[in-house]
Amino acid sequence: MPKRIGHLCEKMLDRNLIRKVIIEGSKGKRKRHDVKKVLSDVEKYTDKVYEILKCGTYVPTDPRHITILDTCSVKKRTIGVVPYYPDGIIHRLIVEVARPIFMRGMYAHSCASIPGRGNMHAIKYMKKAMKDVKGSKYCTKMDIRHYYPNISHEKMMDVLRRKIKDEKFLGLIRKIITSDGAGLTIGFYLNQWLANVFLESLDQMITTCDGVKYYVRNMDDLVLIGPNKKKLHKAIRAVAKHLGSLGLELKKNWQVFRVDDRGVDFVGYRFFHGYTLLRKRNYLKLVRQCRRVKKKIETGKTLSVREAAGLLSRVGQLKHCSGVNIRKKYFDDIKAKRLKNIIRANRKRIKDGNKL
Repeated sequence: MPKRIGHLCEKMLDRNLIRKVIIEGSKGKRKRHDVKKVLSDVEKYTDKVYEILKCGTYVPTDPRHITILDTCSVKKRTIGVVPYYPDGIIHRLIVEVARPIFMRGMYAHSCASIPGRGNMHAIKYMKKAMKDVKGSKYCTKMDIRHYYPNISHEKMMDVLRRKIKDEKFLGLIRKIITSDGAGLTIGFYLNQWLANVFLESLDQMITTCDGVKYYVRNMDDLVLIGPNKKKLHKAIRAVAKHLGSLGLELKKNWQVFRVDDRGVDFVGYRFFHGYTLLRKRNYLKLVRQCRRVKKKIETGKTLSVREAAGLLSRVGQLKHCSGVNIRKKYFDDIKAKRLKNIIRANRKRIKDGNKL
């Protein structure tokens, strides 16, 4: 067992760190009323968080549940939302202090909710695997059934105790993860990290499986690639057994297939040997978006900033696949420069308004 780390609660009692977390954690949500309130007097709320942690009086707020449509997977998800003060700040503060510990031993190609390891990291790794034609002959795709809701609190704490020996800090984490019933609540910043840490032992086991030459994980989506079909089937049984020991279950819709027959559908693309295609769903969204914008331009209607920025973002996906013909056919007539000018004009308006 690696050396466990302690004195983490003491590290949290640093006003400079709390202030930094308040400011950095507000990025992307500064229009929220609770965030605006905290930013209006950062020093006051820094002192408040410091006192809560020092006295040990933190009681997690019951989360407000909302249902959203996840556009990537086209699934409805129920997420928990907590106030920025004190819950959002304390969640981020825990991660800020424990991040080096969470990262230690984490699989290098675990690509979800980790800074620097987003979809781009997964795309590069998959393209690298596809260059090895013999070593990437077969692929298996797997998914964990209801991952977040089925994570055991006790097993989660056991995993954390192997890394952390500060009982007060562990008690703080336990308070948060047990504040909303069984499992981990989707939507908590802390829980994204804990969900990755929980599967660390699974990642280590898969990388030692015979016949698994390439392996990448995007939270609960697992992709195993190798040259031998029978060995991949054996790896699936090993994964199912290991998940059972963690109190989790493998979905029954796992697949083993030849890469050349259909490609590996992962993180919005389909990967083949020698080329990459855009996922069909994303391709159709791009085509429809281009047609809507083109129709507006032809009829002399004004494009909104949201439409311009949205289309530029969507077209950016073509940089990472064989999308030259798609760009020529649907986007080149619209011209990226026109869309960029709309965005620049909006930024200038905002800047001038702020000056006034």
